Amino acid sequence: MRLVSVTFAVALLALSLAACTSGEGKDFDDVPAEPALNQEEQAALPTDEEAIHHAELEAALAAEVPEDDASNFDTDDTTNIIDGEVFDDEAASAAPNTIAFQPLLHSGLHPRASDALRAAGVAAWRITQTIGNAPASAGTHAADGSVNGRSYSAATDISVSGLSTTQIHNLLEKLAKQGFAVWYRKNGADGWSGANHMHMVYANCKMKSSLRSQVRSWLAGRNGLVSNTTYRFHTFSASAKATVKAKYEMSKSGTTNGGAGVPGRVNTAGAPLNVRSGTTLSSAVVGSVADGAYVTISCQKTGASVKGTYGTTTLWDKIGSGYVSDAFISTGSDGRVAPNCP
Repeated sequence: MRLVSVTFAVALLALSLAACTSGEGKDFDDVPAEPALNQEEQAALPTDEEAIHHAELEAALAAEVPEDDASNFDTDDTTNIIDGEVFDDEAASAAPNTIAFQPLLHSGLHPRASDALRAAGVAAWRITQTIGNAPASAGTHAADGSVNGRSYSAATDISVSGLSTTQIHNLLEKLAKQGFAVWYRKNGADGWSGANHMHMVYANCKMKSSLRSQVRSWLAGRNGLVSNTTYRFHTFSASAKATVKAKYEMSKSGTTNGGAGVPGRVNTAGAPLNVRSGTTLSSAVVGSVADGAYVTISCQKTGASVKGTYGTTTLWDKIGSGYVSDAFISTGSDGRVAPNCP
């Protein structure tokens, strides 16, 4: 899908970037190849020994009455959502802002992950594991931090009970398009031996090193286990991979709970993009962003008309403390993707 350009005032070297209107070059869907995991990162990946624990979880789930929600996954369509600001209890010193999140689907979820699961059509009853310290899980589900006064794990497991193979494929796509590095753990496939379920890591939050290795493994098309072999059950779309990569960049590779807003990717076909103090090309330059860099759009406003990679627009995107023209930002939409700036 085509993405909206984040408003960055383009650096005019000798020629104005406004003259650069080619649709070629780096696109949000054009995800650079993920470097292979190094030895330390691969060693941090979990083994399939946690299958014992998942078998226990599936047994517990069997005692509950499932909802008939399979039709939610008849297609892989999903609604994009804006990642809200969270108060990191371990890092922030000021009082938290009043942040509007829907109630958590399940205790132990990060608020952004909870909203993303809901947007993907996942009901609370399907969630089998968030925070847990069972020995068989090898720390995969240990708490990653605390936000808005509640502990969370970036790792979540859900049941696939009642879903057809096609619906499982659709759900994998939906979850990835919401920012989850996700695998269907099918007994006897892709290095897994144990109960069938989905395991996922939400990319836009602070997480432990083993989960960062799992996100990197997913981006490289691997199985997220210590074997780190090619994942073959499902081939994710370019849009899904781009979303996970962008969300991971928003959290600074899983090291922060920042990243409030909407992800975008700069596409100038080469030159750096100037960030300006206001929404005109005459506004002072306060910084620049490299072509191909991922950015976080906190809000948008109308300003001067700019012609760029994605056509002509008066929409400007705020990134950090400045603005860039949406004409050079890929976001997956041709319209507004963030709230109006004050």
